[in-house]
Amino acid sequence: MTREQMFSEVVQQLKKYKEANKKIYGILAHGLVPEEIIHAASGFPLRLSLVGDKDSASKGIEYLTSATCSFARSTIGHFDLKNALYDEIETIIAGNYCNGELCATEMISEYFNIPRINIVFPSAKTDSALRFLIAELNHFKEDIERFSGIKLSEDKIAEAIKLYNNERKLMQEVVNVQRNKNYVLSGVECLELMHHHFLYGVEASIGNLQTTVIDLSEKTSPIEGKKIIFAGNGVPIGDNIIQLSEAQGLSVIKNLTWTGLDYYDSLVDQNKPPLEALADYYLNLENSGRMILSDDYFTNLAEIYKNSHADGIIFYKVKYCSIVPSVISSKLKEILSEQNIPYVEIEREYGVNKNAQLQTRLQAFQEMIA
Repeated sequence: MTREQMFSEVVQQLKKYKEANKKIYGILAHGLVPEEIIHAASGFPLRLSLVGDKDSASKGIEYLTSATCSFARSTIGHFDLKNALYDEIETIIAGNYCNGELCATEMISEYFNIPRINIVFPSAKTDSALRFLIAELNHFKEDIERFSGIKLSEDKIAEAIKLYNNERKLMQEVVNVQRNKNYVLSGVECLELMHHHFLYGVEASIGNLQTTVIDLSEKTSPIEGKKIIFAGNGVPIGDNIIQLSEAQGLSVIKNLTWTGLDYYDSLVDQNKPPLEALADYYLNLENSGRMILSDDYFTNLAEIYKNSHADGIIFYKVKYCSIVPSVISSKLKEILSEQNIPYVEIEREYGVNKNAQLQTRLQAFQEMIA
């Protein structure tokens, strides 16, 4: 199935959901919005995860300056260009994950007449931050109840948590089988499993992961190339950075971004009250970009590198991303270089960078660690 055919199939499914009075929620794809609450209200959380291209990025400049995150600009551009997938969205979730998300959701709500539901995430892991997030998720739940017209009991949210935990367990099973078999799936194949969730939702993703686990039992040939840890910004649908990396002999064995199976390496505690459990889970995601400037993030990255017996790290940056400022280079040098961990920073601006530029950087890194 081509990407266009897949999008067409998803659009038709979204239309059926709306006919059944199932609300479609647009979420900028950074892995922090508790989809469990939306699912508990019989809603469908659609990740706004389409890559930027020349047309969408250029159109986005009419709303945000060219010195703004190109993923955020491109997302607005997709709405302006009447992308069929995004046309089905009935409300947008507006978080404070980054400046790009704040600006994009405000513009989308204002100029395309799409209601907005706000959610605020703390950027520290403290007891007061946890209390704040529990209260914030309660407000978020109330907003979802008002928009959907469905009252959410603790039991409904607990059932959604159980469903999403089942998906996470399957993701972890794929990761574990991969490790035990010395990595028989490519980074691109693993990325496609996550993109399937973004477009088709949790139930379909569970079925897809179950099939993958069965297929993995028959795979015996490990992937070739240098083993790479991929970190930094996520890889939206249509972004070919991992494909380009693997074409240069840099095989991604772990993707720690919100678009990687490894991001979901823990479960929501089903023994706690649901909102408290969700707050604790989302606050403590070790690889979340919200924590990317903390020493813990890089210490964890170095530890994963060593435990995985990897050959290097690719740190991916979308130009003008507010959570990956220029100071990140000094952080990488301070923590990774001091431990003699080879890494490369790859920066991309959607709609501008050519594949050849990226290939040159990746090829040079491959030669360095060969």
